[in-house]
Amino acid sequence: MSLQNSIEVSVVTELTSKLKEGSVDGYGLVENAEYLIRGQVDTPIDVVDIVWKIAHRYRARFGKVIDAGAGDGRFSTKGMFDSYCGFEIDQHRVEQKGLPSNASIERACAFSGAVPEKYDLSIGNPPYVRHHDISDEWRSNIADWIEEQVGVKPSGLSNAYIYFLWLSLIVTRSDGVVVLLIPSEWTARPVNKQLREYIKEKGWTLDIYKFENDPFPRVLTTGSVTVIDKHASSGEVHHFLIDAQGAIKSLFDEDYADQATLPYVIRDSQVFAQRGFSPGGQSVFVLTESERALHDLREGEDVIPCITTLRHISNNMECLDRVSFELNYVGSGKRCWLISPAGTESESLRRYLDSVPMQIRDNYTCRKRPVWWKYSRPKIPSLLYSSGFRGRTTKVLKNELGVVNVGAVCGIYTRNKRVAAKLARAIKSADLEKNIVAVSRGFTKIEVNQMNAFIQQALEN
Repeated sequence: MSLQNSIEVSVVTELTSKLKEGSVDGYGLVENAEYLIRGQVDTPIDVVDIVWKIAHRYRARFGKVIDAGAGDGRFSTKGMFDSYCGFEIDQHRVEQKGLPSNASIERACAFSGAVPEKYDLSIGNPPYVRHHDISDEWRSNIADWIEEQVGVKPSGLSNAYIYFLWLSLIVTRSDGVVVLLIPSEWTARPVNKQLREYIKEKGWTLDIYKFENDPFPRVLTTGSVTVIDKHASSGEVHHFLIDAQGAIKSLFDEDYADQATLPYVIRDSQVFAQRGFSPGGQSVFVLTESERALHDLREGEDVIPCITTLRHISNNMECLDRVSFELNYVGSGKRCWLISPAGTESESLRRYLDSVPMQIRDNYTCRKRPVWWKYSRPKIPSLLYSSGFRGRTTKVLKNELGVVNVGAVCGIYTRNKRVAAKLARAIKSADLEKNIVAVSRGFTKIEVNQMNAFIQQALEN
C-alpha cells in the first residue's frame, strides 16, 4: 500500500472511530437519539405495500436490503428479497410480529453500522428532524463522514432525512436502488442543490412519486416516494402521481422543471431575519399567565414578555403593543412569559426552577450552559413573522411592545424604523406562496435565509 493510500485509510478510520465514539448506540450524540425518536412516524401498512410496489417497478427481486430507520421492521414484512437488515436506535421499539426469517434488526445506528456499497436496495421511512433540532457535534461528525465517502459535504441546513438519503447512496451498490418515503420538497429547495447535482453528475435517474392523498395527514410535509436508480445513466428526473387506489401514472415533467423559488442568501449585517430564540424547552421556560400567577413570578424581574405563535392572530393585525398582547396572549392562555436570566433570582423563581424535573431540562441546550437556565438575553426584533403560513403570504407584526420571539416566530432586525415599516408593507403585499416550495398542501414555510433574500430584494426595489 502506498503512503498516500495509507494516509487516506487512516483518515477514514479515524473519522469512523470518531463517529462511533461520539454516539449512543452508534448514533450521533445522546440528545440526537431523543430528537430522532421524536421525528419518527410509523408508516401505515398499506403505504408500505405501495412503497414496495414502486421498488419492484425497478427490480423484480432484491438481494441485500437495508432499512436505516427500521422502527418495528414493518418494511421487512413485504417485498421480495434475499435478506433484510434494519437499524433502529430506539430500544423501546417492539419488532413486528412474524418478522421474516431472512430479516434482522440491529439496535444501532446505521451511520456507524452499515457498510458502503454492500446493499442492493435501501428502503424505508427515515426520521424527519429539522436542522435546528440537530446538534452541531452530530451534524459535524456525520457531515465529515459523508464528505470522506463521496467528496461532498452536506449543507448544515439539511433535515435529518437528507443525511439518511446520503447514507443510502453510500451503502448501496453501484447498480443499486434507493427507495425512501421522504418529503418531495427536497427536490426544489436551494439547500439541497449539492445533493441534486451529485445525483445528476452520476447519471442516476431520480423519480418522484407524489401521493394524491397524503399518507401522513397530521404531519406538515408533502408525502412522496423518492427513487434513485444507480444502474441508469441518463440523469433524468421524472414525476409520478399515486392516486387514492394506489395506481401510478406519469406526470408532465415540464411542470417541475423551473420552479421559481427564493434563493438562500446570507444575511446583511444591518437588516436581517433570524429564527426565534430556543431557550431549552418551552414547557419549562415559557409560561402561560395562569402558570406565572401560580408560581408568583413577577414581570420584568422573573419573567419577560414573549410569543411562540402567530397562528391565532388576524391577518389584518399590524402591530403588537401592550393592549393586543394582553388580549391575544395573556388573556387567551397562550405561552407568553419567558423566564428571565437577568438580575438576582427571587425566592419565587428559585422555587419554580427547583421544581423542574431533571429529565425535562436534561437536553443539549441546558447542559451546555454553566447554569442550566441562565441564557444570554436575545436581541429584540423590530418585526415579528411566522416561518409557516397558509395562503398568499405570512403574517407580520411591528414589535412595539418589544417581546422576545421564540421558536417558529422569527424576527427581522433593523435599527431603522422606516426600513422596518417598508419591509412590513412588502411582506404583507407579497405573493410568497408562488416563490416557495410548499411543505404540504396549503401550508408553506419560508426559511430564514429565504426571508433574507426577500429582504434584500425588497430594499433594492
